[in-house]
Order: sequence, then C-alpha cells, then structure tokens
Amino acid sequence: MLTLDLPAEPYWLDLPRGVRVEIRPVTTAVMAAAQADASRRLGAVRAADPDLDSDMSRGLAFAFLVKALARHAVTAWEGVGNAAGAPLPLSPEAVERLMDFDDIAAGFWDRATAPVAAVAAEGNG
Repeated sequence: MLTLDLPAEPYWLDLPRGVRVEIRPVTTAVMAAAQADASRRLGAVRAADPDLDSDMSRGLAFAFLVKALARHAVTAWEGVGNAAGAPLPLSPEAVERLMDFDDIAAGFWDRATAPVAAVAAEGNG
C-alpha cells in the first residue's frame, strides 16, 4: 500500500558547516522545474562547447540539477554570510553559490530527496 507520508509543508534541513535551509517539499512539480532548468543550462554549455568531455558533462548535469532544485525549493536559510561575516539575504544567485560547495550540495541533495527515496525504498514508489 502506498503511504502518503511525504512532507506537505516547508521544513528545515541541517547541512554541513552549520548551514540550515528551509525547503518546500520536493514535489513532482518542483523536481520537474529543476530538471527542465538543468537541461536548458546543460544544452547551452554543450552548444557552446561541442567537444565537452562526457565526464564533465555528467558533472555539470548534476551540479545544474542540484542548483536548480535548491533555487526552486529553498525558502529560507540560516548560517550563510557574506565575506564580512554578516548574514547574507536569500536570493537565487546566493543559493546557487552555496551549492558550489560540494559538501553542501551533496548534503542538500541527499536530505532534500530523502523523503521520496524512502517511499521508493519501502516499495511504495
């Protein structure tokens, strides 16, 4: 039996380096928007560099997907500051810069997609 226990309201994720992000649930619409955005960005890179190495292409595809998912899902954050140490306001550009840190991006991806992965692992997906 499918259990509908995916989050319905925004919730907080603890990430490395003392960062916390509040995200809206990763629904089909949020993930599809992120995938479409990532696909467009990778297409533009491939068009500009037809000889793009396949490993780099895969790496960029994932990086673009994580960044797009974060832009579409993150609604608030804590523990993110500017060079002077002052809290940095949330913006799409700043969210993307945050996802340039590999440990942050990996932690975000794992935690943001965990509810859907858990349903699939139970045989519910």
